[in-house]
Amino acid sequence: MTFFPGRQRSARAIFAVTLAALCLTSCGGSESTAPVTVTVLDVTVPLVQGVTCDQGGVGIEFTGETGKTVTILATGASNQTPRFYLYNPSYGTLLGASSAYGANRARLIFALTESGVHHLTVCEANGVGGSVRVTVTVPAL
Repeated sequence: MTFFPGRQRSARAIFAVTLAALCLTSCGGSESTAPVTVTVLDVTVPLVQGVTCDQGGVGIEFTGETGKTVTILATGASNQTPRFYLYNPSYGTLLGASSAYGANRARLIFALTESGVHHLTVCEANGVGGSVRVTVTVPAL
């Protein structure tokens, strides 16, 4: 068998460069991946058994800025139908209400029209008690 040391080194170099290029491509290169969203609020609220949205709810707050689009998500147990209502900083105007987002979840995506502390009222449509997790996120810069 004939052995050519120069060609073997060239083949190894080509293989190493190809492998490095594949790794960089599959790993996204050297660029870091920033978060897509920033969590503004992540809280779990207790809802009282027998109290429907027509009868009351739990109030929570988050700070938002004019022009920012917030995504608000409420997630309950499998037997719950969570709902929530978004109010402006003065609590004088209902800005939006959640809609069903799959089983046991509700969501609202809304572009804020005022800066300040916004108010949410979280409730359960059928009066099923238990805990509901509420998250508010905004796009990362």
